[in-house]
Amino acid sequence: MIHFGGREDIEKRVIKATDDSFLEDPLRSYRVARIAANLEFEVEESTIKLMNKLKPELNTLSKERVFVEFRKSLESKKPSIFFDILKKADILDVHFKEIYDLIGSLQPIKYHPEGDSYNHTMIAVDNSTIMTDNLEIRFATLVHDLGKGVTPKELYPHHYGHAENGIKPVKDLSNRIGAPNRWTDAGVISSAEHMKRRHVL
Repeated sequence: MIHFGGREDIEKRVIKATDDSFLEDPLRSYRVARIAANLEFEVEESTIKLMNKLKPELNTLSKERVFVEFRKSLESKKPSIFFDILKKADILDVHFKEIYDLIGSLQPIKYHPEGDSYNHTMIAVDNSTIMTDNLEIRFATLVHDLGKGVTPKELYPHHYGHAENGIKPVKDLSNRIGAPNRWTDAGVISSAEHMKRRHVL
């Protein structure tokens, strides 16, 4: 019997592909990230590289299969792990381009000491899991600031009009991953309305 060191990996809280058969199904890239989020594990570096090798094939996946893994990641206590692993594997931009576009999107440090819009979004979605089990609300939290991903860099760190500008990215992301209409509607409202009581940006 071949020993893969599974017990040791569990003790170390790390996920590792056993061999190159991982490459037989591109969905495994998303599944690894989702399982890591559910278990709050890390992903071993050679597995990250295998995930990246599957990047050209990710667009062959049906949106239904992608959405299942995404939905399950939102069920976790730290959905940010899902996105951080996809980011590390350089595959976040395939199905989650609007989230990817938040990377490097600078914000006023006075109001956002956590860094760019991506970091802000990851903190927000993780915090949403403390407050509610409702996945629709968690999704709305995830997408509330997508408008910052389309702000021209010359306007940084401000994002004037980002609430309204986020409506199209919310719809684009929802369509690409096959999110339910009610999730999309909640996301659009979250984007369009979340600044109504604030005037910091």
